[in-house]
Amino acid sequence: MRPAALCLLWLSLASCKPRDQAQAAGGTYRFAFVTNNTSAFWNIAVKGLKKAEQDFGIKAEPFRPLRGELAEQQRFLEDILVLGFDGVAISPLNPESMTPLLDRVAARMPVITHDSDAPRAKRRAYVGTNNVLAGKAAGAAALAALGTRRTGKVALFVGRIDMQNAIERRQGIEEALKGTGLEILPVFLDNADRPRAKKNVEDALARYPDLALVMGIWSYNGPCLASALRESARAEKPAAVAFDEDEETLKAVEDGVIYATIVQKPFEFGYQSMRLLKEAKDGKPTPDTYDPGITTVTRQNLNPFWTQLRALLQ
Repeated sequence: MRPAALCLLWLSLASCKPRDQAQAAGGTYRFAFVTNNTSAFWNIAVKGLKKAEQDFGIKAEPFRPLRGELAEQQRFLEDILVLGFDGVAISPLNPESMTPLLDRVAARMPVITHDSDAPRAKRRAYVGTNNVLAGKAAGAAALAALGTRRTGKVALFVGRIDMQNAIERRQGIEEALKGTGLEILPVFLDNADRPRAKKNVEDALARYPDLALVMGIWSYNGPCLASALRESARAEKPAAVAFDEDEETLKAVEDGVIYATIVQKPFEFGYQSMRLLKEAKDGKPTPDTYDPGITTVTRQNLNPFWTQLRALLQ
């Protein structure tokens, strides 16, 4: 074999050195964080990634699908495999259909799910809310908003109903409203398309004169609810409950347009996902789940919550 060929062979073998060996030699773990859309909700999670980089000496790179489509997440995972990441945290858009690919990734690196789980996949841990309990909290807030009015229709709005968090939140809401006399309509889906999300609310307001309650299940649904309700000419508007801490949602709570919003802790989604990935790479045991908890934000506790949120974002 020629000297030049030998040199090329040596370089090729050297480049294939496992990343764990590179870490032991003083390298840095490189983790991917895959979201399910580009909502402002994830800006808070990215703050958690930045803090994790400082605290754990890792590199964290977010991947945010522009259209919130399954094919985008699948492409991200294929890229992550090729680009030599050391681990990935993902909010899977469809846990059932993505399980084979998640398992293939898990054979190469630790996989953690966040925000929405894929319980059948070979993931190391789930970082996120107990979404059945979150749905029940939303249902309890809805009943408080309705007071003694316990009849009429209920409209739920969400991007996809095949994501685990949407499935479980709807379950919790249905359990909380069961036996009240309220009729829950088929879910209005928008595929993370905000104009469509707002139009869904407008359509429900126009179609159902006995609409008593509207509930936005994903973070951007809150602003869409607020906008449609503000513009509606209805004399009697339905009560409204949302999820997450979008600025427009909080303003709507302040103005009384939305009664309450169930907020999670997306900063912890980012931070704790990176912590657990590093522990997994370091050979340490990891818990099956990490639940940062939720808070029901109403006018009564809005100001202190908003102050803390703004400080976090700065």
